[in-house]
Amino acid sequence: MRRDSATALWRLRLGSINLTRFVRAAFTPEARFDTNALAETTNLAVRLLDNVIDASRFPLPQQAANAYGSRRIGLGITGLADTFVMLGLAYGSDRSLVVAAEIMSLICHTAYRASIELAEEKGSFPFFERDKYLQGAFVRSLPDDIQTGIASHGLRNSHLTAIAPTGTISLLAGNVSSGLEPIFAASYRRKVLSEDGTPEEFTLTDYALALWRRANGTATGAPTGFVTASELPVRVHLDMQAALQPFVDNSISKTINVLQDCQLSEFRGIYELAYDKGLKGCTTFRPNPVTGTVLSEEAGGAEAPHCCVLEREPD
Repeated sequence: MRRDSATALWRLRLGSINLTRFVRAAFTPEARFDTNALAETTNLAVRLLDNVIDASRFPLPQQAANAYGSRRIGLGITGLADTFVMLGLAYGSDRSLVVAAEIMSLICHTAYRASIELAEEKGSFPFFERDKYLQGAFVRSLPDDIQTGIASHGLRNSHLTAIAPTGTISLLAGNVSSGLEPIFAASYRRKVLSEDGTPEEFTLTDYALALWRRANGTATGAPTGFVTASELPVRVHLDMQAALQPFVDNSISKTINVLQDCQLSEFRGIYELAYDKGLKGCTTFRPNPVTGTVLSEEAGGAEAPHCCVLEREPD
């Protein structure tokens, strides 16, 4: 029953939970992740996304028929790397992989239980075929109570979880780290198109880093566990994706930035490793003179001052 959504995102109602909002006592020895609050938000998000299906309009009747027939949604995450920093964990450490899996497992299983409740209330998705659905490999990996609930009451949504590209909404959330991606850089320049079509660059600082600096009254330095994408080996990127994959029934958006002079053998090895880990897919981005780069690291790295401190007011 699992299908790759990479070529069919128009069928999905996507939503991402900002994980940084569930960290309590950030940057302290008492830092913890509020799983109860996450479960409450997940329940609400499933109902919201299911309602969005009915509120949506589609260009073609065939699109509408497919969306209404499967009622497929994609609830995911953003801000994972910043959450690790706020908890004092390094991205890719053994503990961070466990925490990531626990978070995504909670979202997945809560979402399925919420969809069962919605099916009791409003009915299953029209394409639902109970016996065939219960034979799906992903469904058979779910806890027994969820499988029993589906058998008894059906399911409102054919698919429930996805980790989609979250670049824009992560900016709107205060420039939190995007999706499951590691922090791109402490400070970086982002290129966007202005109203007249000309490119314009903005300097941004990572959310968790900015939060830590404000709390400590400093314009330099970085908290424990702060690490950027360029400091991580490829294996760490894929380890994190592999930790989350068992709890994602759609697909995961994952981009690995490689150097422009990356050798073909090294480049091929990324995809071979992803295949060996059983991942549904991954994307690589190699900057080149034709496409250029959307993001470019700010000089100074972690020691670069926050863009909004008084010393940089004239910039």
